[in-house]
Amino acid sequence: MARFIHLTVVGILLGALLAACGGGGAGGTGGTGGLIMEMGDLYYKPDTLTAKPGQTLQITLDNRGSLEHNFVLYDLDGQTVLFEKDAIQPGQKVNISLKVPEKPGTYEYVCTVPGHKEGGMVGKLIVQP
Repeated sequence: MARFIHLTVVGILLGALLAACGGGGAGGTGGTGGLIMEMGDLYYKPDTLTAKPGQTLQITLDNRGSLEHNFVLYDLDGQTVLFEKDAIQPGQKVNISLKVPEKPGTYEYVCTVPGHKEGGMVGKLIVQP
């Protein structure tokens, strides 16, 4: 199952990269060419992303749960916030543009709403050349 998810994410990211190279477009505000990250009650789907250093990911955060969620990406130290998107309400979709860190490694993204991280709402961004 994990291999299937990983291959799916790689395919989506490759598609997004090819779409970005196509020229023109809506500057990341349209609903095409990016990754959709489902946010449910205490999960992210996919919960693992793989990207190249410095790459920019276009992600639609889609809160399909019944609770408010957010998206916070931490540096390798696990404490320094690199990116934060607050208060995504149930049923809301928010487009973000995420610049991938330059340093290879495994970064953690979490929902910092009290109890959500502890309930398992965490994911990994794997940065590799």
